[in-house]
Amino acid sequence: GVRVNYYSDIGKTINNRLALVSDEAYNLTAKLMYGSAFRPPVFNELYIINNPVAIGTATLKPETMQTTEAALSWQATPKLQLGINIFHYEMSNIIQLVNLNYMNTGKQIGNGLEFESTWDVMPLVRLSGNYSYQKSNDDATHHDAGNSPQHHGYVRADWRFMPGWAVNTQLNVVGTRQRLLGDIRAPLAGYNMVDFTLRTDNAIKHWDFTASVRNLFDVNAREPAPASIPNDFPMPGRSFYLQAVYKF
Repeated sequence: GVRVNYYSDIGKTINNRLALVSDEAYNLTAKLMYGSAFRPPVFNELYIINNPVAIGTATLKPETMQTTEAALSWQATPKLQLGINIFHYEMSNIIQLVNLNYMNTGKQIGNGLEFESTWDVMPLVRLSGNYSYQKSNDDATHHDAGNSPQHHGYVRADWRFMPGWAVNTQLNVVGTRQRLLGDIRAPLAGYNMVDFTLRTDNAIKHWDFTASVRNLFDVNAREPAPASIPNDFPMPGRSFYLQAVYKF
């Protein structure tokens, strides 16, 4: 596949993707994939002029990334499916602030793997999850690229406990995140967050309902922020959601 984008301010970008898929056995599929992607500069990175600490540059080019992946998908049993993916990526023309100006500078290289599994424990119970590991470095400084966890895990359990009714619980595990080079703060701690959802599926004529609790244990989870925000960005605490859908 080939994708062509044209922007009136930054011009044209061309990105492609290629995949080779092989059925190695009746229950084993292998894939080799390559793709490229881009991120165009946003308005303030191009044109902002009245911010004393961040000045736009109208000649910015899009950030680009090339990714190569190798994957295996194995239907181990009728109830158990396993998958593994190994990847390598390179980012170029990264848009960063340099001497108060947005510039295309730097290169980032990363490698990692992902593992995923789905298991139908019983006819009405399914367990699924994935784990990923990645190591990304700034090519110029050989320092950790920062702000992303090396380890990330996710586990989910679904149970249809009666016709038209189901519950699911999910656990999101985010590992420690290193800081950007020059940020003297300690690495940002990871967190474990649990969500719980009860939902109906045609249990009541024309109506479906969903009730959710997110961040069930009210974990103090935070996402990376610039050094100017020393305590980082707080994630929402315990939150409740209700949804009703009427079908006609």
